[in-house]
Amino acid sequence: MSSRKNIGTKNFHPAFVVPRYGEEVVGGAETLARLFAEELARRGLRVTALTTQALDHYTWKNTYPPGRAEQNGVEVIRFPAETKLGKPSLHKALAAISSGQEVSHREQIQWLSGVITSNELFRYIKKNKKTYSHLIFLPYLFGTTYFGSQIHPEISYIIPCLHDEPYAYQSLIRQMLSSVKGLMFNSPGEKRLASRLLEKEDPGPVVGMGFRPFKSDPYSFRNKYGIRGKFVLYAGRREEGKNTPLLLRYFREFVFQNPGAASLVLIGTGDVNIPYDCEPFIYDFGKIPEKYKLAAYAAANVFCQPSVNESLSIVLMEAWLAGTPVLVNRNCEVTREHVRMSGGGLTFGNYAEFAEALTTLLCDRELSHKLGEVGRQYVETEYNWDSVMDRLLEALGV
Repeated sequence: MSSRKNIGTKNFHPAFVVPRYGEEVVGGAETLARLFAEELARRGLRVTALTTQALDHYTWKNTYPPGRAEQNGVEVIRFPAETKLGKPSLHKALAAISSGQEVSHREQIQWLSGVITSNELFRYIKKNKKTYSHLIFLPYLFGTTYFGSQIHPEISYIIPCLHDEPYAYQSLIRQMLSSVKGLMFNSPGEKRLASRLLEKEDPGPVVGMGFRPFKSDPYSFRNKYGIRGKFVLYAGRREEGKNTPLLLRYFREFVFQNPGAASLVLIGTGDVNIPYDCEPFIYDFGKIPEKYKLAAYAAANVFCQPSVNESLSIVLMEAWLAGTPVLVNRNCEVTREHVRMSGGGLTFGNYAEFAEALTTLLCDRELSHKLGEVGRQYVETEYNWDSVMDRLLEALGV
């Protein structure tokens, strides 16, 4: 147990402010907020999650009931979500920002106020400053974080979950990150990005996220979903921002060049367009129960993370905890560094490198086992909950 296990002071009561919250919510920042809150509660500390009623980030539809509830020891207070997704002005601003154009203050406000906000949430934060010792906002690119963190910046912290993308370079984002009490990062790579953005040598500490070792039966996944032979696994959101179309394209070419070498299994949320000629060897199971997700990690021969937009990559850590070697996109500084520091996998930068690395991982059983094991050791050493909680509490000045 952490050396800070006895900090249960009556004055410590943090609130995590996140646009979506719940076990059903799929998203790295949302999962990070929930697990941090649940871990604090597990250690006997008071903790609250302030959030909206939204479940998915595609429509931001109010799905959960409003008001107070308790989930795994955490007080959860939900407020109506507000969005302007149907407004042409919002789409124009988003298109300009995502294309890398320099946009005006007005267009940045249109973006931040248009995707997801909640005036009732903001009013609650304004009225209840004395209720909470710390307000912890995440991720950086939503109106809930931008507008919410400006209400009481003197007790506000941001875990930005930064990606090297046009949104992060907007002037209002830099202003927001510079105005709060403190920043916390998930990885050294994310911290270096923040350092470049803010032109600040030490923008804040790396805290990371905690994981617990787990045991799972790989055959339970194979038997449940009818998977035979070697397979590559991808887990998480299936969308352009996570590079899943690239993975599908590369794997299609790989299998046509290496018939019968392996299958590709996709789990998670989001729509997937599987070409008709790939249906015999690409399987999409969507969102599956947690026990089968963990079993899928253990059953896979290789876990592939093609994304270049990661601040930590929870799924990468989960795959390593199952002892599975990984293949990551070399253009992602964060996952590339995880692989370099752990020795738990290989990287690729183009199709030829993808095919070569995948062939190695599928064919060299001894090497794959070794890579998976050192990956497991890396997560258990660097991202165990005791170490992470010590870093979090130190960052919060507790």
